[in-house]
Amino acid sequence: MTRERLTFGHAGHTPVPRRTLTAAPLDHEARPMQLSRVEPWDWAWGGLLLFTVTAFFRPQDQIPFLANSHLPQIFALVGLTALASRNLRRRRPLARITPELVALILMGLVIGIGIPFSFWPGGAFGVFQTLYIPVLFVFLLMVNTMTSPKRIERIVWVIIVAFGYMSARTCFDYMRGVNLMEGRAVGPVGGFFQNPNDLALNLTSFVPLALMYVKRPGPILKRLFFAAISVSMLAAIVFTKSRGGALGTLAMLVTFLLVARVLTPATLIAGVVAGMLVLPAMPDSFWKRMEGITDAKKDDTGSREERRILLQQGWTVFLENPLTGIGAGQFRNYWHPGLPKKWHEVHNVWLQAAAEIGIFGVLALAYLVMRGFSAVFWTRKRLMSRLRTRGRPRRDAEDGLTDEERVFLQTHAAAMIAAMVGWFVCALFASVALNWTLYYLLGLCVTGRDLVRARAAAYAKARALAAQGAMAA
Repeated sequence: MTRERLTFGHAGHTPVPRRTLTAAPLDHEARPMQLSRVEPWDWAWGGLLLFTVTAFFRPQDQIPFLANSHLPQIFALVGLTALASRNLRRRRPLARITPELVALILMGLVIGIGIPFSFWPGGAFGVFQTLYIPVLFVFLLMVNTMTSPKRIERIVWVIIVAFGYMSARTCFDYMRGVNLMEGRAVGPVGGFFQNPNDLALNLTSFVPLALMYVKRPGPILKRLFFAAISVSMLAAIVFTKSRGGALGTLAMLVTFLLVARVLTPATLIAGVVAGMLVLPAMPDSFWKRMEGITDAKKDDTGSREERRILLQQGWTVFLENPLTGIGAGQFRNYWHPGLPKKWHEVHNVWLQAAAEIGIFGVLALAYLVMRGFSAVFWTRKRLMSRLRTRGRPRRDAEDGLTDEERVFLQTHAAAMIAAMVGWFVCALFASVALNWTLYYLLGLCVTGRDLVRARAAAYAKARALAAQGAMAA
């Protein structure tokens, strides 16, 4: 169990002898992972970590004999089994339930109830089984095993390094003129890296996690490493030529500059200089495609008009099936006389949810997004109270965190605000209601909040016990 050393003796409270106390361990905190010994290895946490490695690096797409191994699913099952086994041994509930987990379960009920009424029940059940169930189980693992700042940081590191690797490969392929789709860069592997728009959405959503390490004080080589990853991710977004990705990246960067408190005169000057050097070097095809955002005549591919038709078609489908939708993932298969055209995706996350899983699915999705935003805003506000203004504490908010942990969680919360903004804007142009991106972002948002709350509660409990012991003495 993680044990915090807490020192008391502050003004305004019952006097307590200045001594070092050990706070009670968190109820949901697992044993720490120590690679030096096999016994303390926590397989619940290890299953999540290995799942993240295989889901983001995707070795099964790059090593032939792993193609049919289902490695991510295996590691997720290992983690779930270990979590249940550990909690049964301790005579605790099988899992800690959070409001976000309840909302995700309710979304699953909505999807499941709609299967018999869907356009293709077999296809809707397949989406429920292959997309929703893994999302639910992995999110359950996240909120039950990411119980320390170090564990959150390890997951963040895996994601950043994976995207740095994929971005570098994407940029290299684009420069060579290979692995392109209509002149646009695609990811070097499958999954959420393959489609240019999905690749841009994911890169936009996770760039702030790399940028936060560039901002944080630390060894110069470490900061340069993450700066290189950030640049490669931004370059890969440009090479996808995704208009939604470009708008999301712009919104994300503006948000990051504001919430991370890096919008200084020096930053502005550096940004202007970088823009003068980088913007002219961008491909002419990128600027031509971006012009199609505001001028339909500049859109040679016709995708702007296609998306307008898709939005109309999605709205029509929703109005015809407002309660249950036409089944998860079935918009691409839906067709009947009178609709203007048959397409594959509606290209708007809210309209996708409305058309496929109905109004209750939209409400569940909106609640999850709202909870993600509220979690990181709460965490940032709570930890900002520990900052000093003009040499004086703004508010004495004891939280049981070390200074290093507090700085990490504070910068992490700021990065996650920008990440959620980037996802939100990109998702207005993508059908990603059941894609991994949102639920990993949500997990990273709420685990930081839950950790701060749990540490503060443990600190308060230890303080109360210390006060009682001092009075008894």
